[in-house]
Amino acid sequence: MFKLGLTVALTAAVCFAIAAATGLGASSAKVITLSQGQIVTLKSGNFHCQVLKATEVACGANSLKGSIQVYFAPHQLAVIKFDKTGKKFTQLFGIKR
Repeated sequence: MFKLGLTVALTAAVCFAIAAATGLGASSAKVITLSQGQIVTLKSGNFHCQVLKATEVACGANSLKGSIQVYFAPHQLAVIKFDKTGKKFTQLFGIKR
C-alpha cells in the first residue's frame, strides 16, 4: 500500500514538473509584424489598427462614424472622436511625448 501511494505521488510530481517545464499547456501569442499601409482587423470586436507610416499607427473602431480613434506617433499621442457623418472630429486628448 505504501509503495503504491509513493508511486502515485512520484508520478504526479514528475507529470507536474514536465508540464511546468513546457509552459503548463499555455500557447504563445502570435506576433504579427506589419508594414506601412497594412491593416489588422478584429471583426468580432469592431476594432482595427492601421500602419500609416513606419512610426505612426492609428487604432479604433472599424467604422469612423461616431467612433473614437487613437493615433500613435513617436512624439505624439492623440485620441479623437468622429461625428455621426465620420467627416469631422474633435480631439478628446492629445499629448506630446
